[in-house]
Amino acid sequence: MFTRLLLAACVAVCLAALVALAPLGSAQTIPVQNQPAPGVSVVGEGIVLAQPDVARITLGVDITDPSLANAQAQAAQRMDAVVSKLKADGIADNDIHTVSYNVSPQYDQSNGQNPVLRGYEVQNMVEVRTTNVSGLGPLVDDAVAAGATRIFGISFEASDMESLKNQARDQAMANAAAKAQQMAKDANVTLGRPITVEESDVGGVNPVQQQPIAARAAAAPAVTTPIQPGQLQVSTTVRVIYAIQ
Repeated sequence: MFTRLLLAACVAVCLAALVALAPLGSAQTIPVQNQPAPGVSVVGEGIVLAQPDVARITLGVDITDPSLANAQAQAAQRMDAVVSKLKADGIADNDIHTVSYNVSPQYDQSNGQNPVLRGYEVQNMVEVRTTNVSGLGPLVDDAVAAGATRIFGISFEASDMESLKNQARDQAMANAAAKAQQMAKDANVTLGRPITVEESDVGGVNPVQQQPIAARAAAAPAVTTPIQPGQLQVSTTVRVIYAIQ
């Protein structure tokens, strides 16, 4: 008799617990992820070619001397002469700016023992901007004749970059629309308006770089240094998703 009463009490407690938990269980929901809207996804490309009308070049002097004071004095004298010649060739003050000035001790390690200080190297470099792209070769020759001993990378730009970029965007969107129309026609669906537009700016002005080279001797060159600016390629890419009607 006692066993039956104990069993009945246990069953009652379990039923009460289930009833108490039932509202909690019924309140739980399973999240449903939103499905992407159907559409036609395409990538459009736009490329615009332009003639550069701005050039930048880095040049300067480097002097090595046993005396640091002498090295600095010689470097300053040569750099003054180079800058004066650049200005005489029509380069404005605002288009010449110093990009580096370095003083480096030079050691002799050929004897296999402790390094021996043999002097100091002083290097002074400036970046020059010019809109006379066709005259860049003679400008380099004049700088070398005035005392420049280092010529670094040359880069070319276009002064109307924003306009060129806008043209590239127009071409990219037109290219995307043409692709989407073709795909909609092949799929026998009607193309709607763009619902997503994303730009990936993969282009721009890529400077024409050269390895650092030692400039020629200060003697006047027999032939003008040939420099070919070529063309600039301004490009961009857009990803567009068009709705399907």
